[in-house]
Amino acid sequence: MSAIPLLFASFILSALLSYASVPFIKSLARKAKLFGVDVHKSWRPLVPKIGGISVFIGVTVSVLVTSFLFNMVDNRVLAFIISTELAAIVGLWEDFRELNPVLKPVLLALAGLPIVFMGAYYPYPNLPFVGKRMLTILYPILVPIAFTIVTNAVNSMDVLNGSMTFTSIVAVFTIFLIALTNGNAPPAYLCTALLGSLIVFAYYNKYPARLFSGNVGSLYVGASLTSIAIIGSMEIALLITILPQIMNEFHIIYSMKGFRSAKNLSERPVLVENDMLSANPSKKAPITLVRMLTSRCSLSEKEVVKMLVMISIVSATLALITEFLIIK
Repeated sequence: MSAIPLLFASFILSALLSYASVPFIKSLARKAKLFGVDVHKSWRPLVPKIGGISVFIGVTVSVLVTSFLFNMVDNRVLAFIISTELAAIVGLWEDFRELNPVLKPVLLALAGLPIVFMGAYYPYPNLPFVGKRMLTILYPILVPIAFTIVTNAVNSMDVLNGSMTFTSIVAVFTIFLIALTNGNAPPAYLCTALLGSLIVFAYYNKYPARLFSGNVGSLYVGASLTSIAIIGSMEIALLITILPQIMNEFHIIYSMKGFRSAKNLSERPVLVENDMLSANPSKKAPITLVRMLTSRCSLSEKEVVKMLVMISIVSATLALITEFLIIK
């Protein structure tokens, strides 16, 4: 059977569910007083900060429904649902009550265990220049580590209106192209579900944002990317695609000398004046990709997000070149 109806159904259903859930999420945020201050605007508006629940609802329900309708239920799909749900719970927990910055990576590592215990992986990654390598013993250990790295990296990019959403769309579309070209239906279909919800959420998250994803959204998206890449044996492609996010997180950890809560920062990475962003010259300010981009001249929030997307597209192009010309 052609996979096109499955891909189309998962995308449309996910998008519709995500769109339909937004009013409920806004109401929930108001009742729970879950708002984030948009610190990069002079008028500092309060924005509902758990909008990522719409992505979670759209993808999860779409995958459950379409997997049954198209007879796609297997250990990979179930492991994807469980692992990403655990990451979403960790994120929602942090949105309600701040987590210990050391405990958070541990909990995110645990979210990767369903992938391991349900055997939803292939321990023979295709490495550039060297080909397939057997990592039967090491691979199950690397899966939880990958969950921690990728989820935190995606989370670190959620700093400007649309920055996490649009860069993640680039990453998901890249992984989708690779899966589709390789005829790998399960990860391709999971990608379409994720794309459907992300594209709808981007409408509300773009400048000026009417919804923030919150930790529940960014950690869920990061866990989804990790799960899909592992299930589809596209680990190297994902790592190259999200290299900007990974380097951003690395620089934050290095400059802050370990895992630290953003709320405890004495200096912010960028300064805002007349709605223009410029790098904070203080040595106490953490090093971030946004701070680097604004180090030479002041930029608007829209301009910075466009630059982040362009950087992501360059990384995605390198990932495609690596996958089809070097690994193959």
